Amino acid sequence: MKTFSGAVLMLLVLVAPALAGGQAIPSSAASSGDLAGASRWEWNHDKGTPGTSIGYSSYPVGGPSLDGKAREFSVKYWHYGGEIYHLTYGNDRYATHFVYDTYIYLANPDQVQNLELDVNQVMSNGKTVIFGTQCSSISKRWDYAYQTKNHPHWRASNIPCNPRTWSANKWHHVRIAMHRSSTGVVTHDWVSLDGATHYFQNATASAALSLGWGEGTLILNMQVDGEYSGRGSIKGYLDKITMYRW
Repeated sequence: MKTFSGAVLMLLVLVAPALAGGQAIPSSAASSGDLAGASRWEWNHDKGTPGTSIGYSSYPVGGPSLDGKAREFSVKYWHYGGEIYHLTYGNDRYATHFVYDTYIYLANPDQVQNLELDVNQVMSNGKTVIFGTQCSSISKRWDYAYQTKNHPHWRASNIPCNPRTWSANKWHHVRIAMHRSSTGVVTHDWVSLDGATHYFQNATASAALSLGWGEGTLILNMQVDGEYSGRGSIKGYLDKITMYRW
């Protein structure tokens, strides 16, 4: 989960693309546009994970890339590590529905213990909602975040996922849909991986924490965790990273 961030202003575009599984984004939804090239990406070791990690990112990278401008990331980890890449991309306290849409390329998925993709939003009451999901080699499921005692935790869903089984050196398209109540109770709706859509069952939980961040802040996160018992390095790319909200 994210610990700090920068800020960047993004132009909002109204879009209504069709999504996998018959889902559609309303025409009134706001799109962040492609965030891969945003200027204020940050990365750091997530102190909530064991071990340590050192990360790096660069943009633009021409290959591999879907559009000639991918974002490269790399992680060196020791005993799990946990390197989080994060970006403050806008301000909106009112949106209740989000779709995280990105392409991910992993050179060595066999070293990935967890791949976390989430978005944070600070509501008007000052609490930060964690719309958190991760593909986990531990649970072999898509996990979703919930909070107890102002700390985030993970719970396995009904949907299978294991990042170590992802094909190496190949682009994978991930879309995740979720929404919240006015009090920060998050419902995870569905996830699509390479066009195959699965619906979450009973994946609803309170996920609102008091973190002291600015009202309306929107933060995009991508975190890579390495193997718990060893050390190594993970390299990959992100392309066409887009957040939709309404």
